[in-house]
Amino acid sequence: MNFNGFQNSNGNWMENASKNAHVQASASKTIAGVYGWMSFGVLISALMGLVLVQTQIIQALGNFYYGVIIAQLGVVLVMSFAAEKMSAAALKGMFLFYAVLTGFTFAILMLIYPIGNFIALFAMAAMGFAALAVFGAVTKKNLGFMRTFLIMGVFMILGANIVNIFIHSPILRSFTGWAGILVFSGLTAYDSQRIREGAYELALHDAGDTQAIRKFMIFGALTMYLNFINLFISLLKVFGGNRD
Repeated sequence: MNFNGFQNSNGNWMENASKNAHVQASASKTIAGVYGWMSFGVLISALMGLVLVQTQIIQALGNFYYGVIIAQLGVVLVMSFAAEKMSAAALKGMFLFYAVLTGFTFAILMLIYPIGNFIALFAMAAMGFAALAVFGAVTKKNLGFMRTFLIMGVFMILGANIVNIFIHSPILRSFTGWAGILVFSGLTAYDSQRIREGAYELALHDAGDTQAIRKFMIFGALTMYLNFINLFISLLKVFGGNRD
């Protein structure tokens, strides 16, 4: 599903749409659905991670770490490139499956970092995410100019993380942490604006298409979920310390 078409350089249509009470109510409901599903996904991941740690199942699953990472990547790719052909129910199921898989990542993080730091930085990420999402939704400035730089930043961080799997450099780890904080903060605001504009676009032209609206909610939830999780992990890299 492509949100880029919603980043219109002409903001007049948004001003007109926001003055229509019916359109505004429909868009607000869609936006609430996006963040509702996103929050539900984070809750599932956190609870799954806690269960894996408390039951010590994570110890037995440790050897499957890279398999889980590959599975997570596969789910995101399928949702990204096949969203238009999938039903809303199928997208919902894949999103929930992804949230469960990410619970494995949460469990690993709980073992690596002191639990006090983990909780404090989770709360910090949540507050920062909320502030950035609100900013992206209310600002009148078109944030589309950041898109190219943010995408380049994501690929740079991904490449650096892959390299660091082999060299285990503390400096490179710190770099990816600071870069991640900047990039995923920017993506949170940018994607929040895209979601708001997309919700109004749907309210204007596809208000009766419940499948389109439900798919938009789930894909928007996945987008913001990924931004939040990566912002949280980036904060842990910089400020999390370790259990040693």
